[in-house]
Amino acid sequence: MQRCSVLATGQLETDHVTALERLHTPVTVDRRCADLAELIAAARTYRADAVLLIGSTEKLTASVIAELLGQRLRVVVISDAAAERDRLAALGAVTCADSVEAEALAQLLAGTGDGSAGEGTDQFREADHRDVGRRYPAPAGGQEEPAGSGTDEQFEQLMESSGLAPAAEPVAEAQQRGDATGPERGLSAVRLQGITAVWGAAGSPGRTTVAVNLAAELALTGARTLLVDADTYAASVAVHLGLMEESAGLAQACRAAEVGRLDSAALASAVTGVTLQGRRLDVLTGLPRPERWTELRPHGLQSVLTQARADYQHIVVDIAPWIEPDAGVDPDSRAPQRNAAARTVLGTADTVLTLGSSDPVGFSRLIKSVQQLGELLPEAADPTPVVTQLRRDVVGRSPRGQLAEAWQHLGPAPALHAYLAWDPASCAAALRAGQVLAEAAEDSPLRRQIAALAGIEIPPRRRLRLRLPSLGRTPGRPVESTVSKR
Repeated sequence: MQRCSVLATGQLETDHVTALERLHTPVTVDRRCADLAELIAAARTYRADAVLLIGSTEKLTASVIAELLGQRLRVVVISDAAAERDRLAALGAVTCADSVEAEALAQLLAGTGDGSAGEGTDQFREADHRDVGRRYPAPAGGQEEPAGSGTDEQFEQLMESSGLAPAAEPVAEAQQRGDATGPERGLSAVRLQGITAVWGAAGSPGRTTVAVNLAAELALTGARTLLVDADTYAASVAVHLGLMEESAGLAQACRAAEVGRLDSAALASAVTGVTLQGRRLDVLTGLPRPERWTELRPHGLQSVLTQARADYQHIVVDIAPWIEPDAGVDPDSRAPQRNAAARTVLGTADTVLTLGSSDPVGFSRLIKSVQQLGELLPEAADPTPVVTQLRRDVVGRSPRGQLAEAWQHLGPAPALHAYLAWDPASCAAALRAGQVLAEAAEDSPLRRQIAALAGIEIPPRRRLRLRLPSLGRTPGRPVESTVSKR
């Protein structure tokens, strides 16, 4: 057995550290930490092979265990609470009771135990995630497992469930519909499935408006749809839908994920249901106060998205525009970062709708945003550029043609995908009533164009001209009136 360096903290009735030292095996406790915070700090700077956490486990969240696993450390936890052992085993730790024998504990720390030695020892539990088809190096001080071994497969699954493995290749594909006539002219449908991130340049290009109404149109087709507000700067989905802001459904789901208790039932208890024309749209509302952004940690948010992918056909996520590393924070450090939520969503999404307004400032920002996404998050799905607030008074005649030509000369590889009309009256009516466009302005061109993004065709209302009998006018000259008919 090669030398195994261990970091330890805590104690129950049995002094396991002393028992390990009496064995005189290569398993050596090189540092005994006063608390979990000191152990985490030591793990970041000290070259160890395993960590041993004993006793108090309430602060052991999914993010903490994911960080330790990310540093190729074997995580062994000793607890006398069976429920805590089950919770932590589900998060990726090897757990055992206080009665575990020193020999068995040494084998677990060295990675040579089969997980069955000693009373109360639990096996690794497999996580239900996509297979990313790659291997990770063996922990320091240990031998690399042969390809296809059970230990290696479990380690890959645990790494992916912790958000440390790259996301699978995007499955959404663009489907061209041509340049049709009418309000949807210039639009192309996206075959939406799974997670759709609505992102875009800074400013107000209409990210939340598009996210809310896109989710509403998907829900109106009968598809099981979840709308998520993951904006850590200015969450506003609840305001758009006329909901109470204090619920913070996404934070509630992330807390459940952090302690390993997120499942379909826990996610269902965090969502708020909105009824739209007899159909249901589930919503995970955002943070009522932006200073609570630390509650949306990457691992918790990743777990929420993974659970949502299993429970819903469509997940539409509204996120903030900023994805660069937080100012003043070392990108290689483990410190929480406010922009990590947007990066987590973009790295997981199957489709990324990238929005920018049609005015010169907004259009320039759209070009830079698409370029920035490729530079900072090369693992993200290819962006789908969408021009919003299209109007002639800021672009000139033939605005679509001018913008397409400008993009061809200045923009990156992805071609402009769609154009959304400038429709402030309909948006104001919907926001004032706390409704979606399908309720407040069902015949608006913008509503039909947003639906067309997902390949949903909403025909305009037919208008019939009826002849009414004349009242006090020259006989034989009827009055014409326009009446809307569905």
